[in-house]
Amino acid sequence: MSANDDKQSFNRNRGISAGLRVDYSGVPTAEIDDGRTEKPWQRVMYQIRRKGKHLHEPIKSVPSTLLIVLLGVYLLLGYFTQMVEDSMPSIVRESSVARDDSITFSEEVAHRHLLRIVGDEPRVSGTPYHLNKTYDMKAMLDEIAVRANQVVRTDWQVASGDYFHTTSASFVNVYQNVSNIVALLEGESGFLPNGTIGSTILVNCHYDSVPYALGASDNAAFCAIMAETLTKMARSRQKPKHNIVFLFNGAEENGLQASHAFLQHPWAEGVTAVVNLDAAGMNGKPTIFQATDPRVLSAYSRVVPRPNAQGLAEFMFYSGIIPSDTDFRIWREFGGIQGIDIAFVKWAHVYHTRNDRPELVLPGVLQNAGDMLLALCTELANHEDMTTKSESTGEIYYDFLNAFLVSYSLPASYAVDVLIAVFGLASVAYYVWLVGARKSTLLKLLVSACGRLLSLAAGALLVAALVPLMVATTVQMRYLTHPWLVVPLYWVPYLIGAVALAQAFDAWTVQRVSPHHTQPHIVHVLQLHATGLSRSIRTLQAQAATRLLLSLVLLVLVCVPSLTTLRYLFSAPLFLMAAMSLVSVTVLRYAVLQGWQHLIMEVSLSIPAVMFMCSLALRLDAQVLPITARSGGDTPDYLVAMLNVGLAILVSATVSGIELLFSRKRLWMVLSFVGAICLVLMFIPFSPYDEDGISLQRHYWFHTEIVSYDINSHVTSRTTGIVVTKHDPYSAARVAPALAGAGIHVVTRTDFRQDCEDMVFCGLPLFRTSFARFLKDAMFLYAGGPAPFSPPASFTVTSKTCSGDTCNYSFLMTGANHNMVTFWPLPGVSLTSWSLNTSPSPSRTQRDRPVYVLYHSRATYSEEPMTMAIDVTFNVPISQQSQPLVEVSHHSHKIYHPQDYTQEYRNILQAVPRYFNIATFQSFRSNYVF
Repeated sequence: MSANDDKQSFNRNRGISAGLRVDYSGVPTAEIDDGRTEKPWQRVMYQIRRKGKHLHEPIKSVPSTLLIVLLGVYLLLGYFTQMVEDSMPSIVRESSVARDDSITFSEEVAHRHLLRIVGDEPRVSGTPYHLNKTYDMKAMLDEIAVRANQVVRTDWQVASGDYFHTTSASFVNVYQNVSNIVALLEGESGFLPNGTIGSTILVNCHYDSVPYALGASDNAAFCAIMAETLTKMARSRQKPKHNIVFLFNGAEENGLQASHAFLQHPWAEGVTAVVNLDAAGMNGKPTIFQATDPRVLSAYSRVVPRPNAQGLAEFMFYSGIIPSDTDFRIWREFGGIQGIDIAFVKWAHVYHTRNDRPELVLPGVLQNAGDMLLALCTELANHEDMTTKSESTGEIYYDFLNAFLVSYSLPASYAVDVLIAVFGLASVAYYVWLVGARKSTLLKLLVSACGRLLSLAAGALLVAALVPLMVATTVQMRYLTHPWLVVPLYWVPYLIGAVALAQAFDAWTVQRVSPHHTQPHIVHVLQLHATGLSRSIRTLQAQAATRLLLSLVLLVLVCVPSLTTLRYLFSAPLFLMAAMSLVSVTVLRYAVLQGWQHLIMEVSLSIPAVMFMCSLALRLDAQVLPITARSGGDTPDYLVAMLNVGLAILVSATVSGIELLFSRKRLWMVLSFVGAICLVLMFIPFSPYDEDGISLQRHYWFHTEIVSYDINSHVTSRTTGIVVTKHDPYSAARVAPALAGAGIHVVTRTDFRQDCEDMVFCGLPLFRTSFARFLKDAMFLYAGGPAPFSPPASFTVTSKTCSGDTCNYSFLMTGANHNMVTFWPLPGVSLTSWSLNTSPSPSRTQRDRPVYVLYHSRATYSEEPMTMAIDVTFNVPISQQSQPLVEVSHHSHKIYHPQDYTQEYRNILQAVPRYFNIATFQSFRSNYVF
């Protein structure tokens, strides 16, 4: 609508308003006064004295073509936010740091530690190379201790034990000979006369890695940073108040075994708080994603120069959206030790792949993380309040663009969020007072709120219509190699739909009610009450309606305790929006602004809220997009679309309403032009994988032999081949065509759904219980079996005795260093006890029968054959004691032994595309009936 259109509409609406004769309480009714001849300064003073009379006067709208410019401005703002996210400090060279400097961290030294820890092979627990690197880790800490100015004690702990690991795929975790390398920087708390240790801060990393990954980021980088932090703190001339234990644990990737083993160490007794360090990605600033001790969080806030924390990640972690686990679970649940959990989360594509290598760690990353850890450890080690353990308390926490950290307790969050909601409502009331506090103003506001909701729905529905079309006609997960694609695929289509509906709704509400047409009463009332407002005031009205909706949503969320940690997603932007609205409303009350001037003001005022929400969106996408490549779903694009539409709604809410400042003339051309660009990008089949980049296709292959035995130990079936589990829509489907293209033709089988009903873990080999969900869609390639293990994988009964209704079995397991055993008692039989420290507890139920799952590893290599004895007691009716009592499956795995591959298997591995990232296991699954 042009300025003349606005003026004609204004004059028409004046006639309607005059006919209504509504008393005005607030801004005086506008009157066009074109006959005044004043000097410029007099006109300015006159406008100020009028105090809002101009708000109903027509203003010149902003040309619709400039919507493209506005979109570009906000895209540049998002890019600038990304630059803030990725900014790193300058690298400190070793030569620039004095020998006894205890406060300056050097990336150069830490990088040297990193290369030493990583070596040139995966450090898989239970392998010879892992043992060699354990020796090297102990030697490195001894070297640091020798050069220290303070007392540094080192120890190599070897421990065995077991515990019940409670997750969505629970199991009993049994470990033998786990290695931990420990360094203790002795503080004033020292060792007590009774031999126990005084107050101690625990800092933890793990130096082992998954198979077929060097583990530079996960977790050698933090181990290197810890080594340099220990070096600096040990060179201080002043002893810290508290001891600090630096734990380099050797079996985190074995289901968190080494951290549980450390709880047996005498130095664990005095630990009062923990800083746990891990990685689910590489590069960027490490983020806090779990916090249970407000003292540690407060110390982090005081001293860390570039804080990075998001409570949203904690919600995602606990809800299983992020399918990972860390040692923090062990400290919290088994050690009663609270603290914070910090991890690298950017570049999550490289997590547990061959790309997790030192050369991909960007400059400044170690420096930033080291500055953080050295400052935090120094603060904690000298803080008076760390003498005793803290109870676990939830916290709300988030940073603002790495500038400062906001944190408060869960109880306080209710008061904070209610106050922010009230502040939001107060900002709405300020707008209502400006235009006149009367019934018609409130009705107009409610009409505008309806318009906001309708525009939101229109944008979401447009994306909902396009996503199935993209899934059906092109490649999914293209955002893995091109993350920016989420903008034209989801964000911009949402904005096109929302803007189009918002402008159409606005046009409908300001059109003249024709006296020659009979309309429904409600339509007549809505249109009537929406007239008489200029573009500026309609923009303010839409913004007030948005704040009203956000305030109401926040008040509803206050009543849902399970979503407490998510409320800051609404309260933080609402606070910024409400504060900025006070400025914009006040300015418009006292000054006459044209459309372009009002637009510039609104864009300027929106920058803090937009950048905050953009940083949240960037971090969330950085974590979630790569997860789709290991979620096992058929249509991950639907999840990503829903996530990004939700993010687009939250980000665009911070600027909701400014689209009404633009003319509707040629708007369809502008939206069509932008939409055409998006449509072109939607149907370009970008590959989700890049063999030379960081996005690889994850594969887990089990070269296996599956043998079943009857009650008399006779073989009833034997199958050999390769199990390929499905982790993304294409991981299993692309294997056979790739092999056929290389001239290798294999017989395949898919769809194990019925097997999953009949047998534990679908009758297939399994290394981790969490991977069981992938088995039903696995593919089996029939081929020769793996080379035999020495000693052979076996699970045998060494003795059986029954007395009354109790039967005792003694079993002996032999095989590789990594095993899984399942006990599935037959109907009428119950498993009552066993020789493990952990009481029997079923991991799952299948066919109304409990399944007991043991995950076992011998985590430090030994040339002695692996054996484990276990006694199990069953409750069995006497009438059943001559019959089978229990079904047992034994899964024995070599998880990193490429030297033992058969030639046939080598040929298959060499025939696949380079973008395949294959973690391969040699496995024997044996099914028994006892």
